[in-house]
Amino acid sequence: MRVVLMSGSSHPVLGAAIAEALGVEPGRCEIDRFPDGEHHVEVIEEVRGCDVYLLQSLGPPVDSHLMELLLLVDACRRRGAARVTALVPYFAYARQDRRETGREPLGARLVADLIRASGLDRLVTLDLHSPAVESCFSLPVEHLSAMPLLAERLRQLVTPGSVIVAPDLGAMKRAERYAALLKLPVAVVHKRRTSGSQVHVHHITGDVKGCTPILVDDMISTAGTIEAAVQALLAAGCAPEVTVVATHSLLVGPSIERLRRLPLQRLLTTDSVPRPEALPIPLEAVSVAPLLARAIEMLRAGLSGR
Repeated sequence: MRVVLMSGSSHPVLGAAIAEALGVEPGRCEIDRFPDGEHHVEVIEEVRGCDVYLLQSLGPPVDSHLMELLLLVDACRRRGAARVTALVPYFAYARQDRRETGREPLGARLVADLIRASGLDRLVTLDLHSPAVESCFSLPVEHLSAMPLLAERLRQLVTPGSVIVAPDLGAMKRAERYAALLKLPVAVVHKRRTSGSQVHVHHITGDVKGCTPILVDDMISTAGTIEAAVQALLAAGCAPEVTVVATHSLLVGPSIERLRRLPLQRLLTTDSVPRPEALPIPLEAVSVAPLLARAIEMLRAGLSGR
């Protein structure tokens, strides 16, 4: 069965890198808008009887990219594709996997249902905000992780005085995995969120005085959690040489200004979402193209993409 790889408009550079790793030409599609803002998608590539892979990361503007993905899946189905798999390195709405007050929707479940209704056969994604999001889907989900890639780069940077820090309780398991890979101690910052972009730190568990902190999380949005955690660590006596590691760097709102104010040595991330070419912070991105290309090859062979 012939493989076809196509990209939506969210991250064509990553799509081209995956195609190069696979040794295939990117499939052709056209994406534009009608004058009223309505999306228009046309799949030019012949996909009848093909194994189709659609790359669309759901970074900002989230809803626009989600709608594109739904239309691309439907278009491929109606053109006779044998199987359609979505490669979604960053899956938006994953933070809405529970109802804390009883007055919110289950956004993750709703988006999962929309994707399933479009006719998708399988989803490949990367470092979900919560593994519980997999249970929202009634289709197979290949949940990959960029942690081994990031840890391998970190291995070249750590010192005997480094400490892995979870900036909140939600990142504790992730921090423990990094600590196990790098054989480093772990500390945890305990916080309380006061708004969508503001947090308050209660205390720190673990010995951090005199240590060089490496903060790890799945994503950075407004950088409010990172800023509060770094300030608490500095107050506790950490060395003013901070490394931040996150799979998804959305860097929206006041994030850049917040990170600029910190003694940031390096922000280590991936290219799961595109970023501006020039940023006033020391950012290093590890490509996930080889990871996603390998997942495609494994799925083509009938094996798990993990």
